[in-house]
Amino acid sequence: MKAQVYKFKIEYADFENIIWRDAEVSSNYTLAKLGYLVLAAFDTLAYHLFFLEYDGKHYEIDLDGELEEDNIDPTEIKLNSMNLGIGSEIMMTYDYGCEQVFKITLLEVRDMEKGTSTKYPKIIAGAGKGILDDIFSEDFREIIDEIDKTGKSEHIYMNAYGENENWDYRDFDIELLNESLKYEIETIRQAYEGQL
Repeated sequence: MKAQVYKFKIEYADFENIIWRDAEVSSNYTLAKLGYLVLAAFDTLAYHLFFLEYDGKHYEIDLDGELEEDNIDPTEIKLNSMNLGIGSEIMMTYDYGCEQVFKITLLEVRDMEKGTSTKYPKIIAGAGKGILDDIFSEDFREIIDEIDKTGKSEHIYMNAYGENENWDYRDFDIELLNESLKYEIETIRQAYEGQL
């Protein structure tokens, strides 16, 4: 089957207008890799579990062999096998103790041009730096409101490289994100799937 390009709108729940991404991926992508893309594109530390839900089905990587029998392993499911249609919504929950929820909506499907498969995945539009791990949405809202009120951020967080830096939701750099996207996705994939 010829590969297609799936364009998704990915929105951080309760912050849809300020933190979102439009991403294009190959239809041959696994559902798990779509999850890794979300983790990479929203600047997470990717050290919590996550699951995805679509069409009444639960998809989660079973790291310890204790998941329910009806769980489906997302590493074995390709997007093109899921019967997705325009408007289909996949919900993703990251970090079960401090839930971070993403809505992933299929916006467009088109044939992939010959010789362009290495262009994907890529982020084609977006806003907002990303999320903060281990921060509840009410606290996250307070941080954003304070930035909006004062015009500056005084919030310090630890980035994926273990360095402390100032966090401001307005600092979104699509070019920088795309430069490291494939590497970040592969690093995250190895962290989750290397434990299987």
